[in-house]
Amino acid sequence: NVTGVQTCALPILDSTNRAAVDRLIDLKGRAGTFSVMVGSVQMMTKCALISRPVQDKLAPQLPGPFTFILKVPETSPITAKVRGTENKVGFRVPDHQFLRSVFKMNDTPVVTTSVNKTGQSPERDPAAIRADFNEKIDLLIDDGVLPPSVGSTVVDGTVENWRIIRQGVGILQDSYE
Repeated sequence: NVTGVQTCALPILDSTNRAAVDRLIDLKGRAGTFSVMVGSVQMMTKCALISRPVQDKLAPQLPGPFTFILKVPETSPITAKVRGTENKVGFRVPDHQFLRSVFKMNDTPVVTTSVNKTGQSPERDPAAIRADFNEKIDLLIDDGVLPPSVGSTVVDGTVENWRIIRQGVGILQDSYE
């Protein structure tokens, strides 16, 4: 499935389904870690190692245009191919009406990444996505042509003093330190 969110068009698929993740690896032309989208901080706690103080720091930032890198336990429902060798995952809680309604119906964490082959620019136009990936996607949710974006702000939440890895659309509130 492909849909737009706050920052770019994204393929979304069940992060607990190995066959689905293998399809994404084929679509992207690469293996490695991927981001995971969840419907809430509470859902994130089912997949990642998050202390109560970290939950409290995350709450005012989410939902929003952030990707928080967090440690995940070996017992996480997220497949190993998504977690990578360091057992870390970038988590997003989107502030997008369609996706929020999907998460209200289904609390499965989903893998996300930009819609492009590795090394190419991300697609923003549903017609281009359809032309390039039609045989590899099951469903395209047409959210119109998306404006250019610098993407989400990526924050390393595995360290005590969070570190911004990539400044994107999201601006962290002062309470994050």
